[in-house]
Amino acid sequence: MINMANPIDDSNYLWREETSEGHTRIGLNDEARNQIGQISYASFPKNLNEVKIGEEFFSFEGAKAVEDIHSPQSGKVARVNTELLDHPDYLNDADKEKNWIIELY
Repeated sequence: MINMANPIDDSNYLWREETSEGHTRIGLNDEARNQIGQISYASFPKNLNEVKIGEEFFSFEGAKAVEDIHSPQSGKVARVNTELLDHPDYLNDADKEKNWIIELY
């Protein structure tokens, strides 16, 4: 169970960007990709409708580690990048149009 007094902070490994709809798009940054290595598997929790700070919202497997990613902010889920399920290698790309994970509002 997550201790909300001290939620897990993965913000050092994530980029955040506001979309034209006013949502926040979140993805892996260069530091995360360098530490994890080539990513070969990705998954989202079932029924992902809302996240709170520190809650797990994404898991992936890289050459150097298997990781769970925790949300840097709370919000309702607008979209998830389901392309990552079939193409986890998109997370290896620096292109934010490919490597984004989730969009919150």
